[in-house]
Amino acid sequence: MYNYDFIIVGNSAAGLNAMRTLRHFDKSSSVAVIDRENEPAYSRVLTPYYVGDKIKRDALYIVDKQFYKKNGLDTFFGKELVSIVPEKNKIVLDDGTELNYCKLLLATGGEAKEIKYNNTRNVLKLRHFKDADKMGEMFKKSSSVVGFGAGLVTIPLLSHLKDEVEKHLVISSDRIFSRVVDKDASCILEKKFESRGLTIHKKDDLTAIDEKSDKLDITLKSGSKLIADLVIIGKGVEPNIQLAKGASIDTNWGIIVDKHCCTSAENIFAAGDAAECDDFLGGGKIIQGNWLTAAEQGDVAAKNMLGHGVKYEGSLKNNTTEVFGTEVAVVGYFGDDVKSEIFYDEKRGFFRKIFLDDSDTIIGATMIGETNDAGIYYGLVKRRAKLNNFNFKGFMNHAKILKNMDYC
Repeated sequence: MYNYDFIIVGNSAAGLNAMRTLRHFDKSSSVAVIDRENEPAYSRVLTPYYVGDKIKRDALYIVDKQFYKKNGLDTFFGKELVSIVPEKNKIVLDDGTELNYCKLLLATGGEAKEIKYNNTRNVLKLRHFKDADKMGEMFKKSSSVVGFGAGLVTIPLLSHLKDEVEKHLVISSDRIFSRVVDKDASCILEKKFESRGLTIHKKDDLTAIDEKSDKLDITLKSGSKLIADLVIIGKGVEPNIQLAKGASIDTNWGIIVDKHCCTSAENIFAAGDAAECDDFLGGGKIIQGNWLTAAEQGDVAAKNMLGHGVKYEGSLKNNTTEVFGTEVAVVGYFGDDVKSEIFYDEKRGFFRKIFLDDSDTIIGATMIGETNDAGIYYGLVKRRAKLNNFNFKGFMNHAKILKNMDYC
């Protein structure tokens, strides 16, 4: 039996930031960190680059193994949480180890959705380091790859394949990045990606995979047939809430938390991709599923575990990626049901769409081509800035201002 002041379950953005915050304010309390992967904290955002052999393994790590020792953190890596007992302030690991806590943080993240073809040869999903290693090996010997899913996993992975590899993207929606960007941005990106050799199959889905040959014979819902060496499935992430649910902690899509990142169970906090927190713009509960949000929540949770009484103002969408050589960033809201201002320079491949509420308050922005200013938009939305208080025309360097997109 082990006894700790603080236990953190999870070693990614939320958990890592919580560790740093705890040690910033408290150098002496006992802290344990539990994670199923036997690795120091690494960047999941960079894993597509690693899979595509654009960066080496060491470049993924945010900290090294010495970080935990230097900060007096006991690690239980390669171990999995199997039980939470709130009434006893106790957790149990998969090897039977029992740990008592004064405060517990669940930064358990999410898991790629289970798929029908989990055990099919060369049908892979990307969530953990072992997935990246296996997929990276397949990238080196594949001449044709089919990806399923229109989001921030499948498309970036396809973009890191060599130019000569045949690439297909199958999506059930009518446009790519449908949950990430607006229709105008989708249209621009589709044209860019297709020009780089990506074939997009819209409003379609997987119905069968035949392993009889040395390749995979794929049948789509439309009846179309594809042949591939590798199939990538990236159709969403589900928050890891089963153990919280089993411990009678309030859950919905995620683990429900209040403004202090507290759960319904005394002394238990949650942060990151498993935590359903306040939405900065909408006022309801949401899981944003991005690195910055997870890091912010980890910081707030740790401060409140220390008794600081800090409030989290709510999460905000904030995604940045580079796909087929094109930078893309989204901050805040991007729906087509609100007012917007479009700044577009086709020659430079420069696109900005600013989203506004009825009072002309900036509530979101979509960026294509250059994303170095994404932090500025994040700050504008967080400050609830008005459109007329910011010189977008000058800032956009004379990009064409459009009321409606005339490109697609």
